[in-house]
Amino acid sequence: MHQPAQGYGQGPGFGPPSGQGYGQQPGYGPPQPGYGPPPGYGPPGYGQPPKKKKTGLIVGLVVGGVVLLGLGIPGGIFASEYYSSVGKAPVSQQPPAECQVSPEVLNKAVTTSYQGVRENEIKAGKIVIKQYGCSWLPPESDNVHDRSLQIMVYRHEGPDAEKRAAESSAGSAAPSERQQQVQGIGEKAVLVTLDTDSAFSGAELRYTQGVYVVIVTYKGWDKGFFTNSPIPPAESAEAAKSVGAEIAKKLPR
Repeated sequence: MHQPAQGYGQGPGFGPPSGQGYGQQPGYGPPQPGYGPPPGYGPPGYGQPPKKKKTGLIVGLVVGGVVLLGLGIPGGIFASEYYSSVGKAPVSQQPPAECQVSPEVLNKAVTTSYQGVRENEIKAGKIVIKQYGCSWLPPESDNVHDRSLQIMVYRHEGPDAEKRAAESSAGSAAPSERQQQVQGIGEKAVLVTLDTDSAFSGAELRYTQGVYVVIVTYKGWDKGFFTNSPIPPAESAEAAKSVGAEIAKKLPR
């Protein structure tokens, strides 16, 4: 807390008036009979007490104002950044069947603003891999949950499509990544933790089902006034698994 500047309180001139003239004044004899000050007044010659000097008060207010102004400028910058939106308005199109997620799951993940899909096709002779990439962000009204949800769906076609899907990247996380097997989603599923030493965190679910390979990535952080906070690990894991489970139910087996 800012300390008042020196002189912001008892300043020069504060306190009782000097002794001179406080009692009987020089040149005055004893009061005459029947005379004297009216009731409630001070002794003759005292008059009004000297005015208190406001130098200390003014200096304190000026210094305090400068400090508050100095604090207000960065505070305003922090406030402007904190209250800025972390989301976007949704696009007008709807997700394809491969990426559809219920509003309940999206609301819980705070990623309700659909940002569209990217489709691609890779061909090598009779071998075909079709890709669908969908993404969601928080709504425009959110200024805290700086998170994103991404779904990648790969459909293998052509000779040995199911075998190629089963041998793909679902279980090939790097040794440095923390992963665990997940039961009940697809045929082979792993959950990879994306937590770091910074505020960035999240989880990624990778699984195979028939000719499909699905990767669900939920990542980001929670914005604070001065510092950001990671998404609680249990929340990231739950979001990734909930989305992955819904996608798996709709994919052909």
